[in-house]
Amino acid sequence: MTSPTAEAADFRPDGSPAAPKGPGAAETVGLGPALAPDKLLAHGALLRRFVDGDRLRPVHLRLALAPDGTGSTPSTGLATHDAVRLLRGFADAGGRAVSFRGGGEPTAHPGYAAVCDAGHEAGLRLGLVTDGVRLGRPDVAECVASTHTWARVAFADDATLLDDVGRLRQSAIDPDFRIGFHYVIGARNRTGILRAARAARGAGAHYIRFETAPGAHDGPGALDATAAPDATAALTEAALLVTRDFEVHLAPHDRDHPANGRFHRCHYSRFTATVGADGHLYPCPQVRTDSHYRTGDVVADGWAEALDGDARAAWEATDPLGTERCGSCFYRPQNELLEQLRAGHGPASEYATEVPSTLHADFV
Repeated sequence: MTSPTAEAADFRPDGSPAAPKGPGAAETVGLGPALAPDKLLAHGALLRRFVDGDRLRPVHLRLALAPDGTGSTPSTGLATHDAVRLLRGFADAGGRAVSFRGGGEPTAHPGYAAVCDAGHEAGLRLGLVTDGVRLGRPDVAECVASTHTWARVAFADDATLLDDVGRLRQSAIDPDFRIGFHYVIGARNRTGILRAARAARGAGAHYIRFETAPGAHDGPGALDATAAPDATAALTEAALLVTRDFEVHLAPHDRDHPANGRFHRCHYSRFTATVGADGHLYPCPQVRTDSHYRTGDVVADGWAEALDGDARAAWEATDPLGTERCGSCFYRPQNELLEQLRAGHGPASEYATEVPSTLHADFV
């Protein structure tokens, strides 16, 4: 059998294949636009307020319930009652979606189900980034199936994990529910790319997303693991596995490139915010472990009060590219897009109306 050519693995800028490759394929999973930085354009009313200079409150919250280094064992972190109060305050202030991610394994938090139930009851859409180890537990599986909109699972070639993912796809209540795998490509696991894609599809996952290990593109002469011949060939073949029910994505490398100075404010943190397991507000997950980037204490002061506080106002007036950890901004495409819109150079006609059909649009 002849291997597919490199041209066959033609990925869009959002990291999805340019066209379905499998027999009878027709993209119905719909995660390409949902993973793209320009998903912000689906929020016309918010963008018009942003362009007009109105003060915004984030609609998407990334929440680390457990501290770093906890793995899959129960741990302390943000207290359950504090997390519940936070989500209710976030919803009351116009919040729409919460992603549980960062720090330790979210599902290891002893109050995970209670926190999710409270958020769901408040009308929030919930997402989860997980190692997947606890997805087979009845309490966690029932919580995810009944309250979540999506779950992204670190890939492991483990039959139990693969079965758990397949069961969740079948049992989830939200019609927009998507569950899939995240595979970080490094020098030592490039040979597992195709096997992982086949396993993900066989398990019944909606997708698998490949991404180069953080820092793989830093510095002159750094190796891009996806550019190695064996990785390129494997990604090419993996793209052929796409069907109407399964997608393959390749994460763009934008976050690995140094910021090029085309934005001078952290506009993105007006639309989304991060709260760490320490109860402090941060602009984004990239700086969540650095106390210098704290912009409020949501436990001590409350969500609305922290947003309106002096620390957050000072951050909004700061040029992030002049700070230590923002020189290589994870969210550079979003910030550049927003800077262009604010300057009147962006695609204003594209956000004349809301676009509710964009999958998972509230997770900006």
